Amino acid sequence: MQRRDFLSGSLALAGTALISPRLTANELPSPPDWDQGVTDENYWNAVRAFYTRPEGFINLENGYFSHQPASTMASHQQREKDINTRTSVFMRTEQQAVIENAREALANFLKCDTEELALLRNTTEAMNIVIMGFPWKKGDEVVLGNQDYGSMTEAFQQAAKRFGIVLKYAQVPLRPRNEEDIIDAYTRLFTRKTRMVHLTHLINLSGQVIPVAKIAVEAKKRNITVAVDSAHAVAQLEFGIPDLQADFVGASLHKWLCNPLGSGFLWIRKEFIPQIWPLMGDTSQPVNNIRKFEHVGTRPIHTLQCIADSIAFHNKIGSELKEKRLRYMMQYWTSKVAKQPKVHINTPWEDTARCGAIANVAIEGYTAGKLAEVLFSKYRIFTVAIEHPAINGIRITPHLSNTIEDLDALVNALTEISSG
Repeated sequence: MQRRDFLSGSLALAGTALISPRLTANELPSPPDWDQGVTDENYWNAVRAFYTRPEGFINLENGYFSHQPASTMASHQQREKDINTRTSVFMRTEQQAVIENAREALANFLKCDTEELALLRNTTEAMNIVIMGFPWKKGDEVVLGNQDYGSMTEAFQQAAKRFGIVLKYAQVPLRPRNEEDIIDAYTRLFTRKTRMVHLTHLINLSGQVIPVAKIAVEAKKRNITVAVDSAHAVAQLEFGIPDLQADFVGASLHKWLCNPLGSGFLWIRKEFIPQIWPLMGDTSQPVNNIRKFEHVGTRPIHTLQCIADSIAFHNKIGSELKEKRLRYMMQYWTSKVAKQPKVHINTPWEDTARCGAIANVAIEGYTAGKLAEVLFSKYRIFTVAIEHPAINGIRITPHLSNTIEDLDALVNALTEISSG
C-alpha cells in the first residue's frame, strides 16, 4: 500500500472507536471449563466488552501490540492523573516502592526470583543489554535463527563488528516435519567456539513456536549460554521462566499481557548478573544487583503500576484457556483456507505444540504488500505484510477482542482473492 493512501485512510478512521465502559477485572465473569469455554461465544462476548473495537475496519494485526482492556486503561489513566498532580512528591518518595511492587507481581506471574528480574521498556531494550553487555571474546560464535526479530539480528550484527564475534544462522523450516527438524537446525551449528545461542520463543513473522527448552538442554551440555526472546510468548503461551532452561529471557508486556505501551522485562540468571554490562552507567547499584539495568532516566511509572492490573485481568481468564482460545481462533480461519487453490499457510497451524494466535498466509500471484493492500482497501481488513528472505506473506493476528464473524470475513476475502 502506498504510504500516502494508507495514512489518509487511517486518519479518516481515527477517532471513530467508541470508548469502552470503565469495568474492573472483578466484573469479568468466571470462565467456564476450558474444554468447553474455548468455543463459548457468550463468555468471549463478555471478555470482548472490555475492549474498544475500531469502527470501519477489522483489525487482524494485533501482533504489533495488544490494546488494553478497559480495566487496565482506567487504572492507567487514574494513576497518570495522580502522578501528574503530585509530580516530584510522588517520584521522590513513592516511585521506588511502586517499582518493587510491580517487580514482585511480575515475578510471581513468571514464577521467577525478583532479584533476577529487571523492569524495562520492551524486548529490544532487554535483549540489547544482553547482546551488547556480554563479555565477548574475538572469535566467539553465536547461533541465532534466520527468522529472529530484526532488532535482535541487527544488534548481533553490530556486536560482530564491535567485538569480532562470528554469527551463524539456523535455517528454521517454515513447516517442520517434527520437533527434531527444529532442534537439529540449531544444534548442527554448535561447535567448541559457540558461546551463545539466541532463540525466538514464538517467531513474530510466522507464529511458529520453537522448542526452546529442548534446544537449551542441548546447549547446556556444551556449556553454551542461552538467550531467549519471548516477546510474543509471554501471556500468549502458558509457561514460567524456569520451564525455558535459559540464562537470559526478554519480553514485552504491552503485547499479550495487554499492559500499556512501553513496558517489558529482562530476566537474568543470578550468576550472570555481575558479568553483563548495563547499557547505561549506574554506580549507585552493586555490580551483582539486577536493578543496575533499570537506569534509563525518568520514565512513566504509572505504566509499571498497571502490571498488576494487567496480570489480574489475564488471570481472571486463565493462561490455559487464553492460550487455547487464541490457538482456536488461528486454526479456525487457517483450516478453512488451507486447501484453497493458490493459498499457502507459512505456519505449522495443525500442530498445537508449534503454534499460537499468529499465522502467515500467502496467495500465488500476490506479493505480501499487494495482498495486504487489497485486504484493507477492498475488504477493510487490516493486516501486515511480511517480506523477509525466509518468509513472504501477510501476518494474521486475531485477539480476544475479535469475533468469529471477523474471521469469517477474512476467510471469505481470502477465498475470493485466491479463486479470482
